[in-house]
Amino acid sequence: MIRILIATVGFVGAIFLPVWVPITAILISAFFWRASEAMLLGLFVDFLWLPVGGVPWVTLGAVAVVWLFEPIRSEFLSRQ
Repeated sequence: MIRILIATVGFVGAIFLPVWVPITAILISAFFWRASEAMLLGLFVDFLWLPVGGVPWVTLGAVAVVWLFEPIRSEFLSRQ
């Protein structure tokens, strides 16, 4: 339920709120879950705000964050 709420806030925030709201949603979801929605949110933000021919920084950042948080998540959050 929290995962869906964070993703929803990120997608709505990409449209109506400052750019730090979806970026924060990407960071939170990537830290706690194996987050495909973080990469989809990055794509969504880039499709909304990217000028033609620009570099998709939010998508690249989301992929990097999901990839970099994997060892942290598996080390600290997977143990019961």
